[in-house]
Amino acid sequence: MASARLEMLAASIDENDESHFRFLVDHRSFKYITIDVGLYDVDDMAFAPVLLTLLPVFPPGDWNVGRISKNPENGQPFFSETTRESLPGIRHTWHDTFTDYIDLTMVERLRPNVWQVKSPQCKSTIIAKFAVFLWEIPYFEAETVAYQWIDGKNIGPRFLGHLTEEGRVIGFLVEEVPNARRSNPDDLSLCQEALARLHSLGIRHGDVNRHNILICDGRATLIDFEGVQKCGDKDVLKQEFDSLPEHLMDDSGRGGVVVMSDCS
Repeated sequence: MASARLEMLAASIDENDESHFRFLVDHRSFKYITIDVGLYDVDDMAFAPVLLTLLPVFPPGDWNVGRISKNPENGQPFFSETTRESLPGIRHTWHDTFTDYIDLTMVERLRPNVWQVKSPQCKSTIIAKFAVFLWEIPYFEAETVAYQWIDGKNIGPRFLGHLTEEGRVIGFLVEEVPNARRSNPDDLSLCQEALARLHSLGIRHGDVNRHNILICDGRATLIDFEGVQKCGDKDVLKQEFDSLPEHLMDDSGRGGVVVMSDCS
């Protein structure tokens, strides 16, 4: 595979432990690679153009999980393992639309797991949110379920379908909230209206920081539902509702910023 085109899609780097990478090979197959600690300089692993020149040649064959170690014979990095594994995916699928990651055009990364993208099914840009690494699947499973709970209730962005990678579901697509901004203390009443709609369904958001409430055209939209839970305890829901003013005044930056168009 010496002439294969490699694209580093994601990296989780640890200078004191093994590091993990997600690669796309020849724009058609995904490889999840673990690199043993101490093989490469941390800065080199973090900079794709350098790392790609240092990696051993990817072995041929039908594999999707590999490990790069130090060759005991010559001390050089080599693939010590390559296997074909059945990778975990989101099991709860409820929408009729499925879109392959390969068919997306990545426009801008908003967070490590959140991208503004273009899709063949949509005329304008939309938002893709997906598990970059295998251990993140449970979070996106939970959020996928949450979007079904709130579907059609004008609480969050419109859910546009499931996102797949080589057949398994790794995330989802939602509408982009155009010209949105993060909420602030002046938006308290709008935020309360949105949160009250969620609570009326017996659902607790779990993370109502100011970055998880977007404001556009006089309306608040909730996002980031991975911590959502069904909740029949009115005192717990009231506690979350009453915490809104404090969260809207929080300038710590907790939660980051995502600006979540119409798919018509």
